Amino acid sequence: ISEQVPAGARVLVIGGGGWRVALRGRGLEPVESADDDPAAVVQGFGGPDLPWGRFAEASYAVARGVPWFASNTDLTIPSGRGIAPGNGAAVQVVRIATGAEPQVAGKPLPPMHRETILRTGAERPLVVGDRLDTDIEGAFNGEVDSLLVLTGVTDGAQLLAAPPQHRPTYVDADLRGMLTGQPEVAVDGDGFRCGGWTASAGAESLELAGDGEALDGLRALCAAAWTAAGEGTCELDGGKALARLGL
Repeated sequence: ISEQVPAGARVLVIGGGGWRVALRGRGLEPVESADDDPAAVVQGFGGPDLPWGRFAEASYAVARGVPWFASNTDLTIPSGRGIAPGNGAAVQVVRIATGAEPQVAGKPLPPMHRETILRTGAERPLVVGDRLDTDIEGAFNGEVDSLLVLTGVTDGAQLLAAPPQHRPTYVDADLRGMLTGQPEVAVDGDGFRCGGWTASAGAESLELAGDGEALDGLRALCAAAWTAAGEGTCELDGGKALARLGL
């Protein structure tokens, strides 16, 4: 943002207090209204109590042609009560009202990942997340490895149908997967073996044989589904195989 607006410029903030701290740190002035003549609009997740009028303020300013920045476009987020609207849903409100498109700093676009690598000096970065269309696609765009954890919005069926940019390097139940090794998925005849499971692509469905840890079966199914799909999405029915794994 600081590279696209003058030093000391006013920036309309839609979202949490972290934006205001970050903007002041760059010598910019956070403001609350489109009538404050902002040079840009920034939009981030403001939580469930963000007033609807904030989206109107953003729309008024964006419609005048000022640059519009969004922290991320996650349509949903998991909560203790279920799946709730994320910042991407709020961004969509302003997009519909104005017809404009924001510059997205966060996942799945590269800027945030690139900045993180520069700040940490990481040589083998790993992106960890629960969403295919933001976390895993962000890793794909940044050309780094990724770990999908199954604690959020992604289920087994979505994972098997993932296109190339949504296919994680690793899959595990939760964040403890960062501390444990991933078992190898090996070619086994016409199928793929992981742990005690072997998965293959049939004429109309994905087939699963064996027994063992459910996650190993899922990893084998992913290899079979993604190999069958190539650069597309797997349309084979994986329902019975996933049910056998309890997923």
